[in-house]
Amino acid sequence: MGGLLRKVHMSKKHKWYYKQLDGCVSGNGKPYSISLKKGNVNKLLVNFLGGGASWCEETARNPITLQSLLKKEKKYYIEYVSPLMLSLGNVGILSAIDKRNPFRDWFIMSIPYSTGDFHIGRNDFPYKDKAGKDRLLHHHGEKNVEAAFSELNLLLNGTPDVLVVSGLSAGAFGCLAHCPTLIDIYPECKNITVYTEGAHLHSTKWQKILSDIWKVKPDLKAYTTGADLVFDLFRYAQDNMPSHTLFLHSGSVWDEALTLFMHNMNHGGASINEQALDEYNTTLIEVVKKLKSNMTNYSYYLTDFGRKKDGTTPHVFSGSPKFLYNAMQDNVPLADWISQAISNKSPVDVGSRFVI
Repeated sequence: MGGLLRKVHMSKKHKWYYKQLDGCVSGNGKPYSISLKKGNVNKLLVNFLGGGASWCEETARNPITLQSLLKKEKKYYIEYVSPLMLSLGNVGILSAIDKRNPFRDWFIMSIPYSTGDFHIGRNDFPYKDKAGKDRLLHHHGEKNVEAAFSELNLLLNGTPDVLVVSGLSAGAFGCLAHCPTLIDIYPECKNITVYTEGAHLHSTKWQKILSDIWKVKPDLKAYTTGADLVFDLFRYAQDNMPSHTLFLHSGSVWDEALTLFMHNMNHGGASINEQALDEYNTTLIEVVKKLKSNMTNYSYYLTDFGRKKDGTTPHVFSGSPKFLYNAMQDNVPLADWISQAISNKSPVDVGSRFVI
């Protein structure tokens, strides 16, 4: 499963270690841990994991559990990630054993998500559970990330030759919000890529959520003024990152999980219907077009691979070998698109037919 890292240094390469962060908690108050893997090349991947969101009392009282997953119940966010759960997630771009993985030999810090706040919250949200008992949802995403970054010296000393900051689903929002801090840590790094995957939720509720529920820091809130949070966060990242930073953005054009989530957030009820699919697809494409027009070093990978009978497509890809190494769109595997973009800094847009 990996080793529990306490006061000893990591000794083995291609092995995951798990470190509990002092003073940090998950959404339900339990301890919070991160994953660390030592590499053998001077390259660093900082990865933000995802797992839903909470934005009100109803969502707060309905966290995702193993039981709810087995029963396929409607739940909203992960409130705790155990070391065992962390180890089960070490696949795809986090795999230390799959030789196809372009990041296999890299130093990796993987930042779990268990606060329901896109890794950016700074609040304790009071709510009543289903039994009527007073509870707190600890939206401590920002504090947990800051503590995680302070452990980077456990991985490597000095500046990495290549830095990649990645995030999938809710982690993609956190990736964009926190990547500027890594530049403060590694100001001399000249090869930087920010890769986001499966991040799009169009809603007019974002300002209230960010201000009243998650209470994000003022400079971040100043940027997030529209209904397209991912667009605002891309702008925030671009304005606070070096000009040579490359931004990569992948997405599934009828994303099942995000279609359900967005429809529930905006209209109530989680169901797949023509309106929900059209709203998700239309707003996603509009955001991609805006990003392409407003950013100089931005490229996208869009796909409808794996579309099901109900019109939906899978949520995220980089954590699954089934998708990561498959030529899902325009005969280009996602793994190749990412690694070639990092290597030559001249990525192509994949899935451009969706943007026309």
